Amino acid sequence: MRWFLRALRTPRRPQSLSVLIGLAAVSAILLWRSAGMENYKENLALNLGADIIGAVVTVFVIGPLISRAQEGRAREHSRLDYEWFCAQVYGSTSNVKVLDTFSNVFGPQFSHRLLRGIRAATANGTRVQILLLHPDSLAVILRGQELGDQHADIRREILRNLRTLRSFEAELDAGIRHLLEVRLCSSSPGVTLYRWDERCLVSFLTVGRLSGQGVQLEVPVRSPLGAFVEQRFDELWQQSAMMDEFTHLPVMLVDEGDGRRAFTCRFVVVDEATYVADAELVSHMARHRLDQLTAFSQGLGVSVAHELLVVDDESELHVRLTQDFAEKYDAPTGAFVCLRPQSLLTE
Repeated sequence: MRWFLRALRTPRRPQSLSVLIGLAAVSAILLWRSAGMENYKENLALNLGADIIGAVVTVFVIGPLISRAQEGRAREHSRLDYEWFCAQVYGSTSNVKVLDTFSNVFGPQFSHRLLRGIRAATANGTRVQILLLHPDSLAVILRGQELGDQHADIRREILRNLRTLRSFEAELDAGIRHLLEVRLCSSSPGVTLYRWDERCLVSFLTVGRLSGQGVQLEVPVRSPLGAFVEQRFDELWQQSAMMDEFTHLPVMLVDEGDGRRAFTCRFVVVDEATYVADAELVSHMARHRLDQLTAFSQGLGVSVAHELLVVDDESELHVRLTQDFAEKYDAPTGAFVCLRPQSLLTE
């Protein structure tokens, strides 16, 4: 019964069209069967006129009154029903937003339903904005303390979400890929938001419990609570970093006598030092003298030159880098190259 009720709530436009065609066919049959009655045309015109007046009153008078009466009223959910939210995303036509530390909606149990919904929504021109916590931010550590020293678990779940979203983004058609935006914020939002069109689910980050396990308030976006959470989302969105900035680092290698070459590298950060892992970059280094190579990267936030230092593959540092890289990208790697600012070497 629970599955059947959820299936009824799931938007399915082809099925709705089938029901409409069926009702139209039944109406046509009834009209045809009653064509022989006395004063058929007059009765038909009278009934159609009355029905049209009733429809006009319902659509333009009663409907707006009911909508205004419901404006601002909150519907309470005992928990976040991820499957139900995926169904709402499927039928969205304007905007979908998700704001959370990390979300089980991107986990193995629900991700295929949500991604199917996002694919359908973006095909209709819907903009999808997803905002999660930056895995390496202080906010993740603080949230981990609130949940009982679970910093490592939260970081791991965020990385899993990002791997799922990166994979799905690559599968989208190039024409609609820009409609899906994933960003990472470094400040704790304090609230969670799951929006579809003009409705949203709102909750708060509580101590000792994940937000999805607590009460969710379903409110209109234009309600006072909905407007407050929307404003918080927009503030964090403006200060956030794109997902690609966390997963890929642009690096420019400059050779004194052989010009320059650009690379886009996967990377990890350990003890505030940046280590890149890219087979083409390592191959390029092997063909040049290291003392004549310098690296520049706008992604590091400094405009100084960096020296390239290859990490010993038998060192403890290499073991740690390999573990962090596998956790971030779920992929093996070979050599790591440290990008160290030259100013640090001369001091």
